[in-house]
Amino acid sequence: MSDRASIPGIWTRTGFVDDRFGEGSGAVLMSPEEATGKLGSGTANVLVLEPGDETGAVAGRIHEFDAVFIRFPVFSDGRGFSSARLLREKHGFRGEVRATGRFILDQIPLMLRVGFTSFAVDHEPTLRRLAAGDL
Repeated sequence: MSDRASIPGIWTRTGFVDDRFGEGSGAVLMSPEEATGKLGSGTANVLVLEPGDETGAVAGRIHEFDAVFIRFPVFSDGRGFSSARLLREKHGFRGEVRATGRFILDQIPLMLRVGFTSFAVDHEPTLRRLAAGDL
């Protein structure tokens, strides 16, 4: 990998992909508190969960979201792992679950096991290793 700008920052099990919820996509990103007023706008609905947000707050309408982005503000905050597992196992969410924020390569295998399907990677060493096919 010689040029960081040539690699999209979204990684999935199949490799790097373009961000279908990125700028210009029309996707509406919202917190659990904002979800009631914005759902059903006709565009892609993306729930953004911060550490400590309760997945149960939107459980009854979880099927209306196209994706859930779970933010990791620091490498050592593991609450997002629990959120992903609850979304999949308790609430039956089938859409994209994306990790955003601060995580490293070593965390990705466990993230995949608990239900994450995509990763907004901005950690340079992790980007390099994933680009090289080294998971």
